[in-house]
Amino acid sequence: GKPNLVFGVVSDTHLRTAVKGDSIGANWPDKYFAAALEYFKKQNVDAVVHCGDMAHRGQNVEMQFHANVWHKVFGKQGPVKLFITGNHDVEGANYEDFVKNRYPDPTERAKHVLATDMAANWQRIWGEKYEPVWHKEVKGYHFFGRNWAVDDVELVNLINTSAASLPSM
Repeated sequence: GKPNLVFGVVSDTHLRTAVKGDSIGANWPDKYFAAALEYFKKQNVDAVVHCGDMAHRGQNVEMQFHANVWHKVFGKQGPVKLFITGNHDVEGANYEDFVKNRYPDPTERAKHVLATDMAANWQRIWGEKYEPVWHKEVKGYHFFGRNWAVDDVELVNLINTSAASLPSM
């Protein structure tokens, strides 16, 4: 029969800008991410899990690439986003002195690097609140997420609090 819940899982897409400019580098095409989302759409998924490392260098434009592809495939309405950040989303701009070399000025850096204000950048790009840990319910199933560099204790506390508020079976 038909499953109660269908969700797609993708991870480590690492979309990044070219060495110069703000386009995706030729070796890191978004077509694979788009193909995965198209497949999920054909499967009529209820949710999509992205296990982190959407961006390669932790730049806003890299996260925006994902949002653009998402909206191209799903439009304004789509499956529930069960996304967590990975180390490259949060810390990638620091790898190999990338930030120091590309954005030496802190004001300029704040315009381009996700982690300078993850909450505001996430809200602007995805249109939803960024939370260090989250709980989302999809068709009666409960999903919990913990973003990169967030203490596991926060996730455990959220799970315990959420479990305490659920009716007993």
